[in-house]
Amino acid sequence: MTLRHAASLLILLAAVPLLSSCWDKTEMNQLALVSMVGVDSDPDKGTIKVYYQIINPLSGSSTIKAPGGEQAPVYTYEMEAKSFGEIRSQIYKKLPRKLFIAHYKVLLVSEQTARQSIRDYANFIEMQPNGRSSIPMLVVEGPLEPVMKTFTPLEKVPSDSIRARLDQLIQNSLLSERNIRITDVIERMQQSRSIVLPILTRIDDARSAKSGEVASNIDAEQGSFIISGGAVFQNYRMTGRLNDEQMIWYHLLAGDKGLHVRLFEVEGKPVSLEFHLDQIKRKASWQSGRPVIRIFMDIELSTAYTSEYIPKSRNEVDKMEQEVSQAIERECYKLYELSREREWDLLGIKYLLRRKTPDHPNIEDAEKNAKVSIQVNARLKKMGSLQKPYDETGGGS
Repeated sequence: MTLRHAASLLILLAAVPLLSSCWDKTEMNQLALVSMVGVDSDPDKGTIKVYYQIINPLSGSSTIKAPGGEQAPVYTYEMEAKSFGEIRSQIYKKLPRKLFIAHYKVLLVSEQTARQSIRDYANFIEMQPNGRSSIPMLVVEGPLEPVMKTFTPLEKVPSDSIRARLDQLIQNSLLSERNIRITDVIERMQQSRSIVLPILTRIDDARSAKSGEVASNIDAEQGSFIISGGAVFQNYRMTGRLNDEQMIWYHLLAGDKGLHVRLFEVEGKPVSLEFHLDQIKRKASWQSGRPVIRIFMDIELSTAYTSEYIPKSRNEVDKMEQEVSQAIERECYKLYELSREREWDLLGIKYLLRRKTPDHPNIEDAEKNAKVSIQVNARLKKMGSLQKPYDETGGGS
């Protein structure tokens, strides 16, 4: 028994050097936790500029009695150099902690940079072991610096505010989609496809830069920013824009299923209808050497937000469904015409033809000559509780 115990002890002692330890650990108070990154460029100087928005762990209720009062929830550091690698070295001229970007939540790119190219930055992120390409990318209209130095109401950390807004837009509108991550951009660009990224616009004014004064201001729109419209990318370059109206039909044709409320015209009357995509099918065939693309969409309608006009009979319901179907078809086809005119391929026709006919000698020409038809089948699935809108007739004598 003694020999067995001695042998076990020797085995344990021999294994001790193989055990991992925390000899290289980094304490939290030694890290600069990045929550948002902004990228800009100066073509005249041939430099790039990167903004790191870093979380301040000392902000909050624990610092109310601290000298100077409330502290900012984030701090923005700005660095400019000839390459991203140089910036990572030079950031420590200003930053007293180790830069930690593994958990940042949003990447913002200036429109100026987007129109030049984002290929180098995509490559830089992919090469980094903790680059994190699974975060959303947005394009900033106008100067990037003011956006990177703007506080937001409700969500004190701006990156949290942007992510929360994107989530709400995806669920409750057709103004954004989930596939706007850096990895989605790279995948689409490598497949020679288009992608549309949300545009962030700052509402400019002379608002105070102090976070405490921002939090106490009742007007949430002053000095903040909004997400509106989309930037069209091809081959890693922004080549155009879509407005909010066009974004609705782009996301619908892309198969997104967010709820959206829009004012339609039914029998000459305005009607606010909620709609969302139930399913979409795309079929490709060839007729006389020409590709034919057929897109079928089933749309569900609801009068939950309708106060202008409510159908009272089956005939009126049929009429509403027919006119809404035709209206959506028209708008979707208008977007297709715009896409073809600007050679954007927002409907993914080229990608579809490449999958269906991989041996075709000239997909580019086939996509340009394709005949596209869009068929919408809208059906009223949900009624609001109001059966008849109130009229202007008073009940008094």
